[in-house]
Amino acid sequence: MRNDKLRGKELREKIFETIAAKWPANVREVIKEMDMDEMNISNVTKFKYHFDQLARVGRIRVKKIDRALVAWPKEIEKLRVVHQFMRGLE
Repeated sequence: MRNDKLRGKELREKIFETIAAKWPANVREVIKEMDMDEMNISNVTKFKYHFDQLARVGRIRVKKIDRALVAWPKEIEKLRVVHQFMRGLE
């Protein structure tokens, strides 16, 4: 199935997979990575909605940096905590 034909949960899962593979990622980077038109405002709005939904259910973390919404998988937060703990042991 082509990426521009994905809808709903299938699209959300593909967005999550793209974020997990290329984190940290913003909305336009994910759209571009999925070979869709990143300048199409409809795509930006749709992808932002899915970013928000993924964040709401706890699969990703998001942070607004300037005008960009940047996301990374929640699992990375666990690695960051472990890294900080190990740095404290040195």
